[in-house]
Amino acid sequence: MRDFYFKIKVDEQLSMGIPRLSNAEEIYQLIDNDREHLRQWLPFADSTQSVEDVRKNLIDRIEAFDRNEQASFYGTLNGEFVASVGFVKLENTDGEIGYWLLSQYQGRGLVTTFVKACINYGFNELNLDTIVIKCAEGNVKSAGIPQRLGFTLSDKTEATRFRNESDHQTLIFTLDKKDWST
Repeated sequence: MRDFYFKIKVDEQLSMGIPRLSNAEEIYQLIDNDREHLRQWLPFADSTQSVEDVRKNLIDRIEAFDRNEQASFYGTLNGEFVASVGFVKLENTDGEIGYWLLSQYQGRGLVTTFVKACINYGFNELNLDTIVIKCAEGNVKSAGIPQRLGFTLSDKTEATRFRNESDHQTLIFTLDKKDWST
């Protein structure tokens, strides 16, 4: 059974939470088994090389959560880890959501549902005014999530990053609390 430091029930099948360190080996195996898929857009896939790397990440998530700097969760479907989703950055009344999904769960709308739950948590529990989602310009699936949820593509840009074996501009999507309706 999964043990969580903090958990949010999304619906009957989905939950998000910060797992305890006892889940590190299972999470590492999931990342390792799906490394080729994850590395396409996410640099952490190559830098996560051991169970200890995942343990350190879980410790960082717990400590940052306690300091109100992050609320970065793992998503579960029927108790099984399937995604990482949550606020990778919290600053004043702004939050930035990041996410990834294991390849075998694509096409089910899971990340969209998780992100919607994060938005509700951010606006209702964390009292955020603005939420940002950033993704690489070529990552059409990832960019579709903020578009479906009413985010606006910002004209702000960040430095070009190397992803998927080429340079990509970072797209920045924003959503203000006044524009959100659950």
